[in-house]
Amino acid sequence: MLTRLPLREFDPGARTHDLVRPEEDPGLVPRTALYRFYDRDKALLYIGITGQPIERWAKHRRNAGWWPAAAYVAVEIHTTEWRALHAERDAIRSENPKFNKRSKKGGK
Repeated sequence: MLTRLPLREFDPGARTHDLVRPEEDPGLVPRTALYRFYDRDKALLYIGITGQPIERWAKHRRNAGWWPAAAYVAVEIHTTEWRALHAERDAIRSENPKFNKRSKKGGK
């Protein structure tokens, strides 16, 4: 079963443990979160998946050039990593986020 959570405002400067709401954390494997970050105008910045949003988003904070522009986030919880991987690939190809490189049309 897929759980789609509503788009919500996001503060990229929040404390690490405040970045993720409890309902956005998929908990124990095999469930996996697929997430989309948007800028203030709701333009899609980045799509990714993780089983551990706090750790993954903290890594984005340290390394991703798009992070300071993030103003909204939407999360889907998938029942398996396999389903999340397929959903991520399809979403990147069809939604064309500005900062994703992998899985884009014409890419890997």
